Amino acid sequence: MGRGPTQAFYQTLHEDYVEGTLTCLKPETIRRAVNSRFPKVMNIEPTSRCNLNCVYCPRTRARKGAGDMAWPVFQRLIDEAAEHEPLIMLHLFKDGEPFLHPRIIDMIRYAKKRQVAKTVRLNSNALCWGPRMVDAILDAGLDDVTVSLDAADGPTYHRHKGVDALARVEENVRRLLARRDRRGLAKPFVRVKIMEFDAIDPAEIQRFHAKWQGLADAVQVTGIHNWSGAIKELAATDETSAVRYPCVIMWYSLVVNFNGQVTVCSVDWDTAIKVGDVNTQSLAEIWNAAPIRQARRAQLGGDISGYPVCRDCLVWVSSGDMTDWLASRHESYR
Repeated sequence: MGRGPTQAFYQTLHEDYVEGTLTCLKPETIRRAVNSRFPKVMNIEPTSRCNLNCVYCPRTRARKGAGDMAWPVFQRLIDEAAEHEPLIMLHLFKDGEPFLHPRIIDMIRYAKKRQVAKTVRLNSNALCWGPRMVDAILDAGLDDVTVSLDAADGPTYHRHKGVDALARVEENVRRLLARRDRRGLAKPFVRVKIMEFDAIDPAEIQRFHAKWQGLADAVQVTGIHNWSGAIKELAATDETSAVRYPCVIMWYSLVVNFNGQVTVCSVDWDTAIKVGDVNTQSLAEIWNAAPIRQARRAQLGGDISGYPVCRDCLVWVSSGDMTDWLASRHESYR
């Protein structure tokens, strides 16, 4: 998710990320940390199942179907990552609701135990955060969570997400915050999010901000993308650029879907740019194999006609134009 149209809502969400986003690393972080041995950011998808039916999500149309990542696969991924320098960030989510995985708490615990990343975080809709789950989240040591509320008013939530559950979800978030503070814990950092797009009245965004400011640790207002044109009726409001430049995300990120198939970007909802499979390859092998190098060459060469998911994407914009620096890293694309 990139930055929205209103710069007044931009804020620092993480010291290594461009202001207003948790997708695009800062150019200085990229220059310092990116290497050809292993990615610096990873998304691991615990499950592609979800308990909501959001109008702006193409998840149910994905050819991979719905399923959960097997524990041995997850464990192997974390064990391999632990052999390298800590990731800047491990995102334990992609297209589904991570708390539907029966072992999500074990996944958080294991990633923290192996010290695999500077920050272990996830996005959640918080719909299934009952009292036991809240205590389990606090016990597991999760560093950071973004709650995708996406509404200040019940009718908006119902219209966009398919269920009348805003009050219940808000109570779940307040419960997590209260129990965390009562126990004197510093983590997880709890962020609530709403998307700034034409189907939401700007006044509702202001109400959302006022409702959660001073209660949650941060209130995030993002733009919205249309999943590279997959949601035709959705007008994208992510930050744009008149000049196309390479998507630097391909030089620092890998995404492992629940079934083990690997892509280079979390926007790739239908595994259009498959660069490997962890059922038969290691992450390090995938990071240096021909498919990902070819995708990077296409970005540098300005011919992404073979990558439709990139053609209509906007998420790449926020890190800025790093063409010269990327072109100097011959080992990553030749």
